[in-house]
Amino acid sequence: MKNLIIFCSILLIANTAKAQFKFLANNSSDQYKAKIIVDKCESGSCDGKATIILYDKATDREIDTFHSDDLEFGLTETQDAKLGWLELGKYQTPLIFGDFNFDGIEDIAIRNGNKGSYMSPSYDIYVAAAENKFTLNNELTKLASQNLGMFDVDKKLKQVSIHQKDGCCFDKTINYKYGNKNALYEDSSVIEDSSIADYVTVITQKLVDGKMKRTVQKFKMKEYYNQ
Repeated sequence: MKNLIIFCSILLIANTAKAQFKFLANNSSDQYKAKIIVDKCESGSCDGKATIILYDKATDREIDTFHSDDLEFGLTETQDAKLGWLELGKYQTPLIFGDFNFDGIEDIAIRNGNKGSYMSPSYDIYVAAAENKFTLNNELTKLASQNLGMFDVDKKLKQVSIHQKDGCCFDKTINYKYGNKNALYEDSSVIEDSSIADYVTVITQKLVDGKMKRTVQKFKMKEYYNQ
């Protein structure tokens, strides 16, 4: 019985070790590189629980470690996940780097499943904090997890934009900016409603002097989408 328990324990450890697939993300950021260890890879797709270890590119110093319950990304036909420490392409990794709160320091978005609308990708957002560590930002994580994928970042306007959709004929974009104490607020939005045949109703809202100013316009569909 004792030998059987020992054998099962060894088998469990072996299977656990075998389930770890290792990748490198060296081209997604000018400042950072990362090692990615994920549970499952099969049929050209990787997913499941994962650990992400972030390093400084210039010094190779380890910066921080992150975890994802469902890190999901795809592989090309020529990539073999079993090789170990396989390098991912710049736009292939489940990591997105950028200055999401406009403080001049690069932040990181880490894929965590498909919790967005229409099962679109969702991300946990970590912003750079003191001593090269990162903290989870709940506001940005919510924006990147409950809408159509990752938000857009406009450095010039210092705003992040999310996209929403309801069926074939309703699209909404909401633009957020940072106010007092770095809290996000809705600055403007645009709704495009093409549910009425041959026409598009465009509803624009813009925050002016603390109040939302609303404008409604109607366009012929061909003219509007050919602009």
